[in-house]
Amino acid sequence: MSEGKKTLEGSDFAKGILTAIANILKNREKLNSINIFPVPDGDTGSNLSYTLRKAAFTLRESGGLKLCEVVKRFSEVLILEAKGNSGVILSQFFIEFQKAIEGKDVLTGKEFAKALKESAENTYKAIENPVEGTILTVMRDSADAAMASQRKNDDFLHVLEDVYHATLNSLEKTKKAMLRLKGKEVIDSGAFGYFLLIEGLYRYFKEGHYEMPQIDFDNEQKKSDYIKQERIKERYCTEAVVEGEGLSQKKLKILLAALGSSLIVMGAGKMFHVHVHTNWPERVFDVLKKEGRIIKKKIDDMMLMNEMAQKKEVGIVVDSASDIPLELADEKEIYIVPLSVFIDGMPYKEGIDIKREELNRMILEGKHDIKTSQPSPNDFKEGIERAFETYKNVLVITLSSTLSGTFKSAQMAQKLFSEKSANIFVFDSRMASLGETILALRAREKAEEGLSLREIVSYLNKLVSYSKYLLVVGELKSLIKRGKIGKLSGIMGTYFNIKPILTFDEHGALYAEDKIMGLSKAFEKMTAILERTLKHSWTYDFGITHFDFEEGMNKLEDIIMSRFSAHMILKAWASPVIGTYTGSHSVGVVAIPRL
Repeated sequence: MSEGKKTLEGSDFAKGILTAIANILKNREKLNSINIFPVPDGDTGSNLSYTLRKAAFTLRESGGLKLCEVVKRFSEVLILEAKGNSGVILSQFFIEFQKAIEGKDVLTGKEFAKALKESAENTYKAIENPVEGTILTVMRDSADAAMASQRKNDDFLHVLEDVYHATLNSLEKTKKAMLRLKGKEVIDSGAFGYFLLIEGLYRYFKEGHYEMPQIDFDNEQKKSDYIKQERIKERYCTEAVVEGEGLSQKKLKILLAALGSSLIVMGAGKMFHVHVHTNWPERVFDVLKKEGRIIKKKIDDMMLMNEMAQKKEVGIVVDSASDIPLELADEKEIYIVPLSVFIDGMPYKEGIDIKREELNRMILEGKHDIKTSQPSPNDFKEGIERAFETYKNVLVITLSSTLSGTFKSAQMAQKLFSEKSANIFVFDSRMASLGETILALRAREKAEEGLSLREIVSYLNKLVSYSKYLLVVGELKSLIKRGKIGKLSGIMGTYFNIKPILTFDEHGALYAEDKIMGLSKAFEKMTAILERTLKHSWTYDFGITHFDFEEGMNKLEDIIMSRFSAHMILKAWASPVIGTYTGSHSVGVVAIPRL
């Protein structure tokens, strides 16, 4: 820039626009997140970033060129690389800017203002159906401010400063200027992209140093919260660059107008860039082939993009040993994978082939040979696939790996998702029953707070280390039958009414923390263990389960409410996995702190 910052030169234009591009790339995800117009496909930031990607390299290599030459090279790259509605409009703006300053080595503030005015007006005219409250409005408002500013002071920086403030003011008004944005308290994404360009340009000239954009387009983009509210009528965003002698912008518009909406034909001379939303992309290409040579084309399925955009971050899958109430699972969008049950040698899936109530009745009757088994890897695969329909990442929480092969089965299922395996984490709860459920509910809370999958896993590990699970075995006959205790010990224990109190160690292995004679003393002992283990200054979520012992469950609830600080108390029948081993009159409790 010349002394006094009164004019704009080629090298400073390149550095200023590079800083502006860096500003847009930094805000790429925010641009995506507020994308509503013209269709809510959540990709404005991605499209602008893509459009400006190669242009950044062109600017970096433009040292020593005159201003008009730098802008010409920049605009020519944009014709080829423009993507999406906002990308195409921005490209059209720079094509018009290049025409307005043709042959000029530098620009005064007055010449800059005049070029902005012509660029905004001609870009507006190039759009088939211009809509107020969009990038077009902000372009026009900033140009009007430039014209008013140059009448007072012809210095380039003075004009640019007024343009910056006018652009910011116009951007805020887009919340109410467009019908689709009213009541949503969100600015137009394309207009915000233009503001970021002006802001980066202004920052360079104000501060005197430029920033080289960090080109990285592999990061996953965040999508719009508003996308699901809109319906896409034309499915495909279709674009092409066509080259040929005698091409006419007006003729191309007439030929393509009936094939869709959001039609933009931009360019000059022998080359034009076409953008249209249509249900018939091949028809668009057929028309263009008759008019010239297509040197570049692309089709984006906006319906598919819309579906992807609606996906949330972390989905949660549990096995049916979690005992999660079905209505709670539905409410919190937690997917249940059923355990398998063999009744007299015949396989059933719990909750699908046989209701849990019926299965529990059969266990209590003792007339059938009933064995439980972990879900197959394919069962977990189906559960994970259902979660992937709505979520980008999946957290699978399983029964303790020391009790069952459920954890291993889920890990095997993870390997079946070769490309998405990194988006799945299989978490060993090191507990059972409602311990799994409470961990799943906490994971859902943290996902809604914006924590990543890895952050949630770290949080759950911390919770497990401070949690306590206790289970009173009601009957010893099942443990005897299944070889978990010796026959003589079992007979003696039954005779003296011994009630083992089981708990999990730090690795998730179940062991007897104590043995008590009679249920009443068992409740006293459980209370003593909880009072010794839990921190009285902390608040806990509690889960209470029973197997044919509702009276015991209610008694535990009364104890918890009177002795501990409970944020939530969940109650449920224990799963058949527990019931087949512990029998009637079994009751358990889990306490997980709210950290």
